[in-house]
Amino acid sequence: MAFRSTGPLLSALRSGIARNRNGSRRNFPILPLVTGVTISGSLVGYAILKDRDWTTPLKEQFTLHADSAPSDFRDDPKSKAAFRVDSDTNIQFPLDLSSSLVTPSPNLSLVGLGVRKVSFLRVKVYSAGFYLDEAATKDLKNVEGWHTFTAQHLLTPPTKAPSDPLNAPQLSGEELMKNLFDRPVAIAVRIVPNRNTDFGHLRDAFTRALQARQRLARTKGELTLEDEQRITESIQILKSFFPAQTVLKGKQVVLLRPREGGLIVEFEGKILGQLNDPWIGKQLMLTYFADKETVSEKLKEDVAKGLEEIINQK
Repeated sequence: MAFRSTGPLLSALRSGIARNRNGSRRNFPILPLVTGVTISGSLVGYAILKDRDWTTPLKEQFTLHADSAPSDFRDDPKSKAAFRVDSDTNIQFPLDLSSSLVTPSPNLSLVGLGVRKVSFLRVKVYSAGFYLDEAATKDLKNVEGWHTFTAQHLLTPPTKAPSDPLNAPQLSGEELMKNLFDRPVAIAVRIVPNRNTDFGHLRDAFTRALQARQRLARTKGELTLEDEQRITESIQILKSFFPAQTVLKGKQVVLLRPREGGLIVEFEGKILGQLNDPWIGKQLMLTYFADKETVSEKLKEDVAKGLEEIINQK
């Protein structure tokens, strides 16, 4: 157990003794301090530094963390809700997202999280957490291609080679997530900036990603002319959701794909906009699990591990 108040405690003790020798008029409680050091160490030092009754800390609730304990899971002292912490940014992610959403939603469980880095400087722009419908997590083994899932299946792009290195007759890479997202499951990505940014940056990133996927679908012959027109219009509507304002560090932007499909964008307890286009909702979520140029490798890897743990628990 690590107590980091030793320095301030000794400083307070020396200061009190010095004032006593110099004939200070202030009645500094040396005796309680010395007694307190023997009895409870850091608690008394805390009380003296705060100029309070030295027994007060003994009556209060303290949360102490052992250095050897996992720092990934903690309890929020305000909400008492469990959360995980991104070790790269120290940003907290609640294990259940539903309670912080304006949109009514089934329980959304945190599967994995990771930092988004950009440019050759690897600047940490934001942390993202991926949430999955709790009902879907209980049924993963019954989804096609998921019966023998391991983390490597998501992290390994599809191969046409007859000898699959995973020796698994199932889907791999992005196709796995696409197969899951084709089902009526709620999914969400919670984005929390690690530095002040603005909605314009997020809007442009989402737009570029969707337009790239639209071009790819076009080359594969997956879109009709009606699809193309609808998708182009939906992307323009999505762009209009984002106001011209700053997004401060630590604020929450949520991309929610409800069970019925489409996309809802929320920011700090407000709905910025809603789209009913099923293609937009599914494709924007898939950008986080792309086989190439994924948004965050750390997020993808952590989600893969989280999904493997879910499969193994069932």
